[in-house]
Amino acid sequence: MLRFRAVRGQNIVEFALVFPILLFLLVMMLEVGRLIYVQIVVTNAAWEGARTGATLSNPARGDAEIVGAVQRAAYGLDPTRLRIDINPTQYEFPRNQPAPYPRGYPLTVKVTYEVELFPFSMKVPISAQATTVMEYQNP
Repeated sequence: MLRFRAVRGQNIVEFALVFPILLFLLVMMLEVGRLIYVQIVVTNAAWEGARTGATLSNPARGDAEIVGAVQRAAYGLDPTRLRIDINPTQYEFPRNQPAPYPRGYPLTVKVTYEVELFPFSMKVPISAQATTVMEYQNP
């Protein structure tokens, strides 16, 4: 009887020692999954922005339409953490010319999203980033 209690007590102690490690590993696996999700969404948002910009027929809308396409494609992410860089801007050649834009010129859309890790609200500077280059296409 005494031996049974000692074994049971040993099991509880071992569980108490191993459980925090297993819990930490589980949380980190969830965080890695979230980082992969964010990277996929950011990559898709950059592609959508470049595609929208490459097929614009009205240059007056310019960067606003590209930014709108990126924000719509970044569904589920905080839009205040998105950083969108468009090159060339709507005031540089060939985007400052009347439509249609000359075919073959590249448009680059770079999207960066700052990610905050969940456990303990650590402020680790991790960011998901995607760059898409697409050539202008006449509609």
